[in-house]
Amino acid sequence: MTWTWQGSAPDDHARTRAHIGLRRTDVDCGAGATAMLLALAGEIDISNSGWLTVQLSAVITGASTVRTGAAPSSGVVVDLTRVRFCDASGITALVKAFKHAQKQRLPLTLAGATGRVDCVLRLTGIDDVLPLHPASADALRALSSRT
Repeated sequence: MTWTWQGSAPDDHARTRAHIGLRRTDVDCGAGATAMLLALAGEIDISNSGWLTVQLSAVITGASTVRTGAAPSSGVVVDLTRVRFCDASGITALVKAFKHAQKQRLPLTLAGATGRVDCVLRLTGIDDVLPLHPASADALRALSSRT
């Protein structure tokens, strides 16, 4: 299953605001478990971080809900490979998603951050709290080894 969302601030200045896209893919991790891969693309800043927080929360809640006949989720990977910019409000959105996932007893990891995004994650110490993997495949392997 794949979902795609595009978000930005709903105001008259939306064309000058950053845009962020979110694509969800369920990935088979073997042993009857799946992981959720959330691929973000674009820029995360104050104009769309609230929207992103709501979307991440909804997706995490959905992943933690056990559905009849559905494979259990082994966790969530947020792929930042295509994120070009992330400010403090974006870091806050990621931390809120991590805390929400913890409440749902669902591991959440970050993957693929490069350049300025990787730098800001490491400078703020987020990588000390949230697992940060070089690529989404590495994060998925780490999640599947936990099951």
